[in-house]
Amino acid sequence: MALTSTGKVLAWGQNTEGQLGDGTFTNSTVPVEVHLPAGVTVTAIDSGDDFVLALTSTGNVLAWGYNEWGQLGNGTTGVDSGVPVEVDLPQGTTATGISAGAGHALAVTSTGDVLAWGDNDFGQLGDGTTTDHNVPIETPIPADSGTVTQIAAGDDHSLALTATGKVLAWGYNAEGQLGDGTTTTRRLPVETHIPANVTVTSLAAGSGFQSFALTSTGAVLAWGDNTYGQLGDGTNTRRTQPVEVLLPEGTVVTALDSGDDHTVALTSTGRLLAWGDNTYGQLGDDTTTNSNVPVAVHLPEGTTAVAVGTGSYHSLAAAQGPSGTTTLTAAPTTTRPGEPVTLTATVTCTAGPPGGEVTFTDSNGAEIGTVAVNENGTATLTVSDLSEGTHTVTAHYSGDDRCPTSTSEPVTVTVEANHDGGHGNGSGNGNGDNGNGNGNVEGNGGDVNNNGGNNDNTVTGSGQNCSVTNSGTSLLTLASPSIVNCVNAPKNTSG
Repeated sequence: MALTSTGKVLAWGQNTEGQLGDGTFTNSTVPVEVHLPAGVTVTAIDSGDDFVLALTSTGNVLAWGYNEWGQLGNGTTGVDSGVPVEVDLPQGTTATGISAGAGHALAVTSTGDVLAWGDNDFGQLGDGTTTDHNVPIETPIPADSGTVTQIAAGDDHSLALTATGKVLAWGYNAEGQLGDGTTTTRRLPVETHIPANVTVTSLAAGSGFQSFALTSTGAVLAWGDNTYGQLGDGTNTRRTQPVEVLLPEGTVVTALDSGDDHTVALTSTGRLLAWGDNTYGQLGDDTTTNSNVPVAVHLPEGTTAVAVGTGSYHSLAAAQGPSGTTTLTAAPTTTRPGEPVTLTATVTCTAGPPGGEVTFTDSNGAEIGTVAVNENGTATLTVSDLSEGTHTVTAHYSGDDRCPTSTSEPVTVTVEANHDGGHGNGSGNGNGDNGNGNGNVEGNGGDVNNNGGNNDNTVTGSGQNCSVTNSGTSLLTLASPSIVNCVNAPKNTSG
């Protein structure tokens, strides 16, 4: 299952009981959208054994899939649903949290109460009976425990964290998963023996027979079945009271989830650790060897995990892949036709040195050229054939098997035109005004006048006078020896 940023739910896999919620009972190997009621936004999801719960933004609870024990909470038993149905919460109740067990379900309300429904063979509903319920009933919480802030449903047991920091547990306890120092099954909540001076911030109940508590320091406590090393304490010994998981030194865990016999933890650095049963590779360490201590999950290089979930024999993580940037420079940014311009793209990638190519494109998307990225992460292209005018150049990095594609901000390159100053001929004066390019002014007869620009100019003529106005500082050549008077000439003058 997956919850999207828009409040939609996606599901894939087995669908024999309608647990994908798409209105069919057909398995799917790709995600399909759950058919939520119109206008409903989901804020949390949890899946049990072949059924699913969803919490909505209005505090309602939806359920779909298998309903053998009334775990859909809609007042029916034995009637599966291939689309979400609304759980019959007590009137005026606003749910703030949900958890799905093997065949039972829990919800915590805005008033700190606990509601439970579904299978109750081992007292996992916590109402003092073993009677199944197809609508939510209230689990009585001891008065001195305070209100409940979080709940977790395991295979056939339940956990609750209270506002006073206590952990309560009820239901099946053959493996010590209630953490009260016994293996006695409880139909009413009992207190888990959390070590003194430890503050618990969240709980997780395995879909097997193990329980976990995350502490304020980022440590993890575990208790219950340990056949496969799923408690992560370096042993395979069952624990009826919490023991500390042997995390690598300096590790701070921020979230965790537990499957049938394995557990996955998310750390503050975005790494994942896993321990327990690994028969199907659910630890993600590239082996199928069980581990009774946490091992590193082999995430793709440059990937940062942000959330984690487990199924019975598989694990999932939401992650941010490698990121990268491309920057572009041009030198020079102002030039003339035929002069070279060097384009340099610099590519960065969190996964390591990037490979691949960079393609430089012009304003209209036309390709200027493609260059391979070198070992320093740069790609350089020198061009001399840019046409006159303004060019908006962009660098596009192709990406490779580690680094994502990226595109630079555009860079402007201006190619200025070469202007001819003009020509003047006549028996009188020859006049020409040069622009910013090279030009010639020719005159025969009277004066030869050149109002020059900023570049090289040549003045020729047989007239008697040469009058020059040149705003620039580049070379002026007086080509005719017959010119005897030239005023206002620039510093570089010959004739």
